[in-house]
Amino acid sequence: MEQKGYKAVQCTRGREWILRISTGQDVYDGIQQFAKDNNIRFAQIHTAFMGGFEPARMLIWTPDSTNPDNWHHETPMDIQNLTMLLSMGGFIHLRENEEGKEEPFPAIHYIVGAAWNAPIWGGHLVQGTIAKGNMEVFITEILGIDPIMEDNVNIGAPENWYIESNSSVK
Repeated sequence: MEQKGYKAVQCTRGREWILRISTGQDVYDGIQQFAKDNNIRFAQIHTAFMGGFEPARMLIWTPDSTNPDNWHHETPMDIQNLTMLLSMGGFIHLRENEEGKEEPFPAIHYIVGAAWNAPIWGGHLVQGTIAKGNMEVFITEILGIDPIMEDNVNIGAPENWYIESNSSVK
């Protein structure tokens, strides 16, 4: 349903999990592999128990000095000291992979902090963020939607939009 100023689709809640990622494991790869192993097309990711990272890798929005209209410019940032996960949220949704097939893609924002009197950082979680201690998240499957892969509502951004469907198979 499209209204003035926003788009909306109705969906339903599917299966729910608590996912633990242990010390030494790549957080992004672990969440993506979990989605593949459980045939998850769409899901909400929300923090259950916060662990630590070493290193924490993220993409942060930065000004594009060569093109001020490029609002979606991101720069990689690595935080090498031990950091604590303070907040995490995002979605698993679909992207086309290099073979043109659908693949679950974790799109996750997170915030980490370090020792006393240290700043906090936030950005998009990327591969290479390694769990230090156990990190646990809730994952709630979302049913009843399909992607519109050719949607250009977010030109220059990786996300797509959705249509309501009958995909409520658990």
